[in-house]
Order: sequence, then structure tokens, then C-alpha cells
Amino acid sequence: MDNHAAVLDAKVMAAHRQAVRRRVFGQTVLFAIVVAIVAIIVFPYYWMLSSSLQGKSVFQWPPEIFPSTVSLNAYSSVLEKRPIAQWFRNTGIVALTSALFALAVSINAAYSLPATLLVIPFYMIFRELGLLDKLPGLIVADTTFALPLAIWIMKGFFDSIPTDLEEQAMIDGCTRYGAFYRVVLPLTLPGLVVVAVFAFMVGWDEFFFARTLINSQEWWVLSVGLTSFQGEYTVAWNEMMAAAVIFTIPAALFFLLAQRYLVQGLTGGAVKG
Repeated sequence: MDNHAAVLDAKVMAAHRQAVRRRVFGQTVLFAIVVAIVAIIVFPYYWMLSSSLQGKSVFQWPPEIFPSTVSLNAYSSVLEKRPIAQWFRNTGIVALTSALFALAVSINAAYSLPATLLVIPFYMIFRELGLLDKLPGLIVADTTFALPLAIWIMKGFFDSIPTDLEEQAMIDGCTRYGAFYRVVLPLTLPGLVVVAVFAFMVGWDEFFFARTLINSQEWWVLSVGLTSFQGEYTVAWNEMMAAAVIFTIPAALFFLLAQRYLVQGLTGGAVKG
């Protein structure tokens, strides 16, 4: 009997050790896959930063994954020879204003969206309105591009909020607008952050409208300004990478600050609409 129990215990221990080994192996493989995916995602940003700090050509062979020398000449050249501050200001104005407009319009449109509005085409002729080669025209264009998705995101959040809350607020003395702005709107904060981030990134990264509607260099945004580093026969790669790093930092910081609410929004009411 004792021998049988000992054999059974040995088999149980062996099975346990095998299960532990399988679990450790699975976790190791999963960790390796995650590290590989993160490396693939992060490497372009690392290469952009590394190339901006190298004093050599980015096309040298073999390439230097870890630069042997570090130089800030590309950044100095970008800041001295290009109106990077002006482009930065223009981009910030377009991105922030587009985000604010998208929020303002999508909040009210999503809350009271009738189906008939979906068949009404929205168009604007910039030449007739005198908005060509002006930042307000670009803001309008970026806002219209971000608005449809922004409205549907907000509509998903509003649909997920029980109407009983509004009715109770109106019974307590609130007007319809008071119930909306005091009770309903605060509950959609994650959705507001999602819309703000989306609209901001549209305004920050958008190139087609910016290149088509803006001709004067003084009104260029950063996405258009980056193309100026490409000449007819040469490309100032180090300076372009330096400008791209400067271009990327504000958007990355904005995303990191809003990340907590962004995750809540993407996993909350935004996916219910």
C-alpha cells in the first residue's frame, strides 16, 4: 500500500513538474513574442532618433545601429535654417482647434442625431469662401475629416447612459440642457478624451489637405515642412530625422497624458455604438 502511494505521489509530482515546465515555456515564448513585437514597433522611432544624432550618412554600410559619435548639428541646422517654430505653431493651432471644434460639434450632434442628417452631403468650396492658403480653411477641412467618426463615438457613449438619469435630473428641477451638461456629459469623459485624441492626431498628422490647401511656407504645418528637406537630387536625412523627432514628441506626450482615459473609452461606450 505504501509503495502504491509512493508511486502515485511520484506520478503526481512528475505531472506537476511537467505542467510547470509547460507553463514556464509558454510564458517564455509569449514574452519573447511580446518583446519582438515591441522591438518592431519601437525600432523606427529609435532609428529616427539615432539617425538625427549621427554626423554620418544614414545610408552608410554597414549601418550603425548604435552611433559611434553623437552630434546635435542636425538639430542646430533645423532650428537655424528652417522656420520650425512657425511650423510648430501652425500645427499646434490646427490640431488643437480641430480637436475643440470636433468635440463641440460631435457632442451636440451625437446627442440629437436624426437619421436624415446622414444623407445630407457636407461640402465647402474654399475658393468662394476665401479660405485657401489660410489656417482656418485647414482647420475646417481637418474638422470635417474627423467629425463623422467623432460623432459616432460620442453617440455610442450617449446611448450607453440610461435615460432615467436625465429624467431624474429634470424632475429635480434641471432643464433639458442642464440635465445634459450636468449629468450626462460628465459620464462621457472617456469618450470625450477618445474624440479629443483622435481629432488632435488628425490635425497633427494630416498631410493631404495641408499640402493642397496651403501654399505659403509661412502657413505650413510640420507634416508639410518635413517634405522641404527633400531636394531635387538630395535629401537632408539627418536634418529630416531631427525635425521628425521634434514633430513626434508633443503628440507622444499628449497621447501618454490621455492614455488612461483613452483605454477606458476604447473599451467602454465607444465600442457599444
